[in-house]
Amino acid sequence: MIILSGLGNPGKEYNGTRHNIGFDLINCLHTHYNFPEFRKKFDGLFSKSEILGQEVVMFKPDKFMNLSGKPIRAISQFFKVNCKRNLYVLHDDLDLAFLKIRIKEAGGHGGHNGIKDIINNIGNEFHRVKIGIKNNILIENKISSSDFVLSKFSASEKQNIKKFKKKIQDHFYLILNRNFSLFINNLNI
Repeated sequence: MIILSGLGNPGKEYNGTRHNIGFDLINCLHTHYNFPEFRKKFDGLFSKSEILGQEVVMFKPDKFMNLSGKPIRAISQFFKVNCKRNLYVLHDDLDLAFLKIRIKEAGGHGGHNGIKDIINNIGNEFHRVKIGIKNNILIENKISSSDFVLSKFSASEKQNIKKFKKKIQDHFYLILNRNFSLFINNLNI
């Protein structure tokens, strides 16, 4: 079994913000693969089905970003998932250019408070699927990092995200097959 967890902040006011791109991608995959409705449990929303013959749980913690660790620990323990091998956390990354992808199999939090809390709860051995959100507004220091991650995407960024989501859907089987390099190559074009 694989757990795919997106990170974000709960509440309508955070929909469409940069910090919630992990939630957005989980919603996209949830719809694309026709998963059942999300159910509330483990201090979050989860849905379980199969993708390409593999059991998959999609999960969105229903806590603020910096409190994501306990819900992810709870669902991982309940389904007895080997986090090192079968937990994938999708999240925003301020250090990556807009919509660039990087996958790390272990390591530190890189300044991301959601990842920091997960590490504090389950350790640092799990897959991170990092999605870049950095753009010129952040690069030119026109806005603080904390305000930037809570800001909404521009209209042109939304158009690019729509295309990006289609690429994610088309190539997601590569993640399930652990062919991370090819997945990244197909998305970072």
